[in-house]
Amino acid sequence: MAHTGDWSVAIAGECMVTRPFSIHREHEFEGIRELFAAADVGYAHLEMNFGKFSEVYPARGDWYGSYMLADPGIARELRGLGVDVMSTANNHSLDFGAGALLSTLEALRGAGLAGAGTGRDLDAARAPAFVETPRGRMALISTTSGNRPHEWAGRPKETMTGRPGINPLRVTTTYVVPRDSAQHLRSAADRLNILRTSKDCKPGTTGRKLDANEFQYNLPGGQSAAGEMVFRQGDTFEILTECHGGDLEGNLRSIRSAAAMADLVMVAHHFNISEGPRGDRPPRFVREFAHRAIEAGADVFVGHGWHKTLGIEIYRGRPIFYGLGNFFAQSEFLERVPYDSYETWGHDVDALPTLTPDVHPLHPGLDTPSTTWWSSAVIDVRFTDGRLTDVMLHPVELGREVSKEAKITRGTGKSAEHPLTEGRPLIADQVNGARVLERYQQLSAEYDTPVEIDGTVGRVRLED
Repeated sequence: MAHTGDWSVAIAGECMVTRPFSIHREHEFEGIRELFAAADVGYAHLEMNFGKFSEVYPARGDWYGSYMLADPGIARELRGLGVDVMSTANNHSLDFGAGALLSTLEALRGAGLAGAGTGRDLDAARAPAFVETPRGRMALISTTSGNRPHEWAGRPKETMTGRPGINPLRVTTTYVVPRDSAQHLRSAADRLNILRTSKDCKPGTTGRKLDANEFQYNLPGGQSAAGEMVFRQGDTFEILTECHGGDLEGNLRSIRSAAAMADLVMVAHHFNISEGPRGDRPPRFVREFAHRAIEAGADVFVGHGWHKTLGIEIYRGRPIFYGLGNFFAQSEFLERVPYDSYETWGHDVDALPTLTPDVHPLHPGLDTPSTTWWSSAVIDVRFTDGRLTDVMLHPVELGREVSKEAKITRGTGKSAEHPLTEGRPLIADQVNGARVLERYQQLSAEYDTPVEIDGTVGRVRLED
């Protein structure tokens, strides 16, 4: 058939999925299946690794996050739901080392799912993943910000092989402080003998180059990472984040290539970095990258990493979803928890044989009720003749009310001490759905994006 530029894309959020779900047949779950079935292509973000526990090993030490690993059969469950393509670059991609990173990609391929964002080397991790559909060819580029250096994929060089890992979008952070505060910070660093200034940036030195108004705390234990804790004297207090130039250009190059070889291009950006506490607005570098991605040829930009829904912006006629939120939230049901995780969360590791995977706390985001952790939306994006013509939001809940108290409505287990939430998405009822949509409405208004609520569905009002 001729490619007309007509597309329907179903978009879902972060999948921390550990339990089979294809057995369920509730009307509210079938509704999700129908949304994916009606789309030309379905996307979700994979916040997991797939692999056999006997074949992969945990790779991290001091880590407050969950170690995300599930049976490879879960990939087939996602494919059966209607997901076609998944982004795999995130801060959990190396939880179980390069072995699990590669077994995850193998599980996706075996299930008929395309995956982008991780690979055997940087070229593979940064390359677009393609999905062939009757409507045309779709491409996905996936990148992540906030990972540790050993997680970045590397390129091969002469006799050196490349390093398996994630496609990074590194971030440059600068702390702007007024003159008086800058003088106090300089003085304290000088007395501690950890001050680094532009005078130390001589030819042949490594690390970030500083200008005359900048100085750095060269902290013990981090002196080989000479790009952190950089202060700049200014007029006010401010945190500035910018995309790393090389990573930005490398990702834009992949986007331009995808635009030349596909009919629809999506970009997925996972970030766990914030400018202070995680609020309801994305950091500057995220918005910078989103705009540049669309300028380079992306049709849809999706962000995730904070496990909450954020606002929607329409930029140059293309949608930007800054935060998709959670689609599955089942980290409480991880069946294997490594030593490091028990130790980090303060459990007595000398009693390790008595510590089971259900002890609490073990997983971030689950120690207090959350209004945003247990809900999101399946988003239906439509293009006609290459023009964005519709954005519909179908709210979902994961087993808790969408409220400050987040009362459990679908639990698992009989323990009253720390009840567990099923964490599987269902189409939300009118009350909970309205709360999800009102949040989108409020946060999107900051980008001059009107979201109208029509019953249980939200719709972005687009200019003619």
